[in-house]
Amino acid sequence: MKLIQFILIPLLALVVIVYFARFRSRLLDRLIVLAFGILGIIMVFVPDWANVLAHSVSVGRGADLIMYLGLIGLTFLCLALYSKLREIEVKLTKLARTEALEHARLPEQNGG
Repeated sequence: MKLIQFILIPLLALVVIVYFARFRSRLLDRLIVLAFGILGIIMVFVPDWANVLAHSVSVGRGADLIMYLGLIGLTFLCLALYSKLREIEVKLTKLARTEALEHARLPEQNGG
């Protein structure tokens, strides 16, 4: 085994373990994370498989294919997080409006 394999395999396993320990998610999300974790560990153990897969989709090297897929995954993650952020902003705006209406006071009358 190469040094990088001793580094990457525990890191991939740690990411999957932390995900399962810290985040509550749907079953489908958990299965996807588990599948990517297992696939990542397999690609680290047998890097030639990544090259074979890359060549089958007309990409030069397995590392390039993994980088391309990683960039697509990162873009998807950014869009999903942006969508959640917008959803939270809308909820916060509604909450602030409701709170303002509940605690609104009439202006005091200066009578004479």
